[in-house]
Amino acid sequence: MVINMEDVNNNLNNTEGYSPEAISNFELAIEEFAESLLAIKSEDANIAVFRSLQIIMNGRKRRIGDLGNVESPDDPMKIQLMIYNKEHVQEVLDFIRESGFPAKNEEGSQFIHIRVPKPSRMQLEEIGDDIGRRTNSVCTRLTKMKTNTGLRIRAAMEKEFIDQRIANLATKRINDNLDRCTQEVRIIGLMKRKKILGSFFKTVERDDNDLLKIINKRVKLEQRRIENQNQMKIQTEALAKQQEETKEIIHEGVVAS
Repeated sequence: MVINMEDVNNNLNNTEGYSPEAISNFELAIEEFAESLLAIKSEDANIAVFRSLQIIMNGRKRRIGDLGNVESPDDPMKIQLMIYNKEHVQEVLDFIRESGFPAKNEEGSQFIHIRVPKPSRMQLEEIGDDIGRRTNSVCTRLTKMKTNTGLRIRAAMEKEFIDQRIANLATKRINDNLDRCTQEVRIIGLMKRKKILGSFFKTVERDDNDLLKIINKRVKLEQRRIENQNQMKIQTEALAKQQEETKEIIHEGVVAS
């Protein structure tokens, strides 16, 4: 007898809500993690440096990040400061120039534009380490979700809301999806770390090389999909052009007759 796992999962969903809820929470955590990484860029290294620069103002040390907004909206090699108080603009501008950075400001503007060098290897590795910490934090969060759901399943079984068979199936389903989602989190974090570090990238965790193989396979499949899509588009356009030319020939023949 062949067991249809889709039917098993559907029946399981109808008898208990613990595993679907846990899996939904797993996937939501992955989405939130991936979205949080979108904001992390290599230029963050230079932004962090400028935010932490300290200037003596009115006899006490002040961080540039406390005096204005620091960002790099257009070019990773350019930093833009928006100084909150116009009276501080010239003093901050002079300080930045004295610190060795080319900086300019248009008269009357609160913006200071600065040219910066490429982030150093150490700066990029600090960002990479932060991504690693975030990745591990999400993996720990997934495990806690699984543990909490397991406790609820046990309590439900003790109160006879569900039987042992359903509890076992739900637990297995949660464990399987925890493994899948944990791997996905690791892959997302590894891809981001690799992108940030570029030529400075190196594997850190034991299974990084295995995950890189999965990533490379996905990249190849996506490239193949795009190539097939482009080929299909070319063929469709060529067919449409051929049909249009055929219509014109027929039309010319009718007119000539």
